[in-house]
Amino acid sequence: MMEPVYYMEYSESFKIVNEMYTALYKYRNTKAWGPFKVQDIRTKAYEEARKRWAELKRISRKERTVKVSFCEDGFTCVTGDVTQEFSYGEIECICETDTTLALVADKRRKKEGFIALKKGSVKGKNLADLKEFLLKKCTKAGGSIQYL
Repeated sequence: MMEPVYYMEYSESFKIVNEMYTALYKYRNTKAWGPFKVQDIRTKAYEEARKRWAELKRISRKERTVKVSFCEDGFTCVTGDVTQEFSYGEIECICETDTTLALVADKRRKKEGFIALKKGSVKGKNLADLKEFLLKKCTKAGGSIQYL
């Protein structure tokens, strides 16, 4: 792997996992994202996030550190002892909340791919530059970030 252009490091939290699932469900239900469906999507995302968080706590009782390295040709996310690799071409949606940036990969990916990044954890660079970098690299995301 090449030298990272951007690097993030932060502790895993339920809030981040919940926002990651909210981004995934919002992306998958784009046409239904109206006043009547918003609560349904948030509720379903919250339930899935709770299940996933309980699973993570069973796997590892101690707090896990998330390390994300963005290189020119793709990015890697290491959480505890689990490593996921992504190519920018797989990312179809970039979502943002007050505290996270979530990336959702297309459904054809072998292993389901979605990740939430904690804002304020970019080391030595700023978030605005990372967002600009991701918008250029993730061409399937349509050149825009969706606010949740």
